[in-house]
Amino acid sequence: MPTPRIRSGPAWLAFLPTLLLPSVARAVPCNALPSVANPDAGTPPHVLYIEGANAVGPLIAQLQQALSVDPNPLNVVYIGDGGCVGATNFITNVSISAKPKPVYYAGQVAGTCDLPTTGGPNGGPPVADIGASDVYAPTCGTLPGGELPSNIADFLGPIQPMTFVVPKSSSQKSISAAAAYFVFGFGANSGVAPWTVDTSIYRRSTASAVQAMLAAAIGVPLASWAGFDAGGLASNVTAGLSGAAAVINALEIDPNPENAIGILADTNIDPVTASHINILAYEDFGQPCGYYPDASATSHEKANVRDGHYALWGPLHFFAHVDGNGTPTNPDVGRFISYVLGTAVAPGGIDLAQVEAQNNLVPTCAMHVTRSVELGPLASYAPQASCSCYYDYVATGRSSCTPCSKASECPASAPLCNLSYSEGFCETQ
Repeated sequence: MPTPRIRSGPAWLAFLPTLLLPSVARAVPCNALPSVANPDAGTPPHVLYIEGANAVGPLIAQLQQALSVDPNPLNVVYIGDGGCVGATNFITNVSISAKPKPVYYAGQVAGTCDLPTTGGPNGGPPVADIGASDVYAPTCGTLPGGELPSNIADFLGPIQPMTFVVPKSSSQKSISAAAAYFVFGFGANSGVAPWTVDTSIYRRSTASAVQAMLAAAIGVPLASWAGFDAGGLASNVTAGLSGAAAVINALEIDPNPENAIGILADTNIDPVTASHINILAYEDFGQPCGYYPDASATSHEKANVRDGHYALWGPLHFFAHVDGNGTPTNPDVGRFISYVLGTAVAPGGIDLAQVEAQNNLVPTCAMHVTRSVELGPLASYAPQASCSCYYDYVATGRSSCTPCSKASECPASAPLCNLSYSEGFCETQ
């Protein structure tokens, strides 16, 4: 068997150890983090607890670096324990998970902090201010009554694709929904070669939002998936790897790569990971062929997600308590969500569209289709201020659209000069 290459987790976390300064590396109380903008202030800045989907990590990292030095500072504490865990804890009023250790940022520095031991249910740690999920609440199967309470709203963020993946040395290029149903529903008895070895079919746990969405897509119940939980691989147990990191490591070291297959969110696939694994084109039920999330296996503009040809996608979800008008009851929550949704200009000149493009997310202003339920029917979508051309530009370094600084520079076919970001392009909406 080849020597295991143990991965430490998502790419955005890889830089953390190099940033930890001695003064930050020491554990400090999460509710008493100092202000970088004014370290001598007598009252610590407000703290915002966000628990759930790992995909929101890059957005939080960028925003917090600006928010910590903002004239109105805000310390965001992030607990990346997965979309289904975070959302369920928030919706059911359960204390923040003790693991993994919360991460916070101070300027360009990241560190960890200790949760308060009181202030939450039954005298334990607090409930998060925002529950972040990769899927709609009912998809995880743990929502009491099947509907959100009236005082909780689901704010829809950027779009995230989910994927079936294989090792780089695999000759497989695509998978259909029907084939995936048999592979992950029946394992070694699927009859779908070459994926007929249970220990090389790498799934996640029932707490995985990635598996929850794909379960809805292929029709295999979340708790009935065949194959092997990648988190149980001996090398992953030894290294303490779970979730996406466990799947990536399992695929990299599988002794029979032609038999190996796994599942990942596209946000888990960074340039290093992409050098070891391939995304399979996916043919949904009723489609004549398979499609990659992008126009090709090697491009990065998410063209087939944006126009609906690639079926496996959904928005990131930010669950928050709201008043009767649907406004977050916590002003800090409203402030943070407005940045992520693009309804307010992000602090510090942060270009969230660029951050999203770099992490395989798609802002809704770059989408041409929309859905209202998990993997539901598609509807045509024309955002008020499209950033489709700009997204192409930040995702690939080029755009076929006309650059502009004012509307008079735009042709009649694309008359609007959208200047929401650092570069303006002529758009139709």
